[in-house]
Amino acid sequence: MSSATNQFTVLTISQFDSHSIIHLSFTIAFAQMIIIILLLFETPFRNPLVLRLDQFKIGKPQLAVKSFGATVFVAMMYNIYSVFDIRRRFVDAVDSSNHILLAYHMFVAYLMGFSLFLLVTVHSLHRYIKEVVMVTETIRAAKKQNQAYENCMKKSAEEAETIRKDISRVKTDIINLESVCSMKEQAVQLLRAESSTLKDRLEGCLEEYDRLLTYNKDLKEQLQEQLQGVNERSSHSDGIISAFFSWDRWGL
Repeated sequence: MSSATNQFTVLTISQFDSHSIIHLSFTIAFAQMIIIILLLFETPFRNPLVLRLDQFKIGKPQLAVKSFGATVFVAMMYNIYSVFDIRRRFVDAVDSSNHILLAYHMFVAYLMGFSLFLLVTVHSLHRYIKEVVMVTETIRAAKKQNQAYENCMKKSAEEAETIRKDISRVKTDIINLESVCSMKEQAVQLLRAESSTLKDRLEGCLEEYDRLLTYNKDLKEQLQEQLQGVNERSSHSDGIISAFFSWDRWGL
């Protein structure tokens, strides 16, 4: 009975290649723990890892992951069944080989169960971290947008202040121009008043000139009449004098 049990133990362990299974299980578990650590802490590797895990959840990689999980689950269930089977068949046996085989199956079952737990943890953590990354990116985008809005508001405030100063300066210039225009308008009114006065004087001068022309004309006519009268009287006087001093009158 003991030799048969030992042979069964050797055959079973050699059949499943215990070292390869344990090594593979530890490798998978450590890889999953590294993935969990990278997902938990914000490092430069987290975003590329999230994108890589997204690719594993689409198409053929997703099918491969599910097949791996199903295989590990079946292997775990087989090891659990082997544990109960060994306990049932060798309940009264105290052989060390049975204990070694039982411990081996329990260890492999625990290791595979732990791997499945880590796989589920990675899946859930990836989903939550993906949401966190999306929310973080959204917050960063909102912060950038808010910063751009604040910069725009600051720039707008500066432009508004500049425009306000320009408006104040333009108002001052308008007031100065209005003052200058008022002064020039007063000067124009004075010039208009002087022009009106000069116009009145000019009209008076023109009337005086017309009157003087008329007076000059009348005076000229009077002088011409007087000269004509003088000429007539002078010619008559000359005739009388000629006749008075004529040789015939005196018989010479």
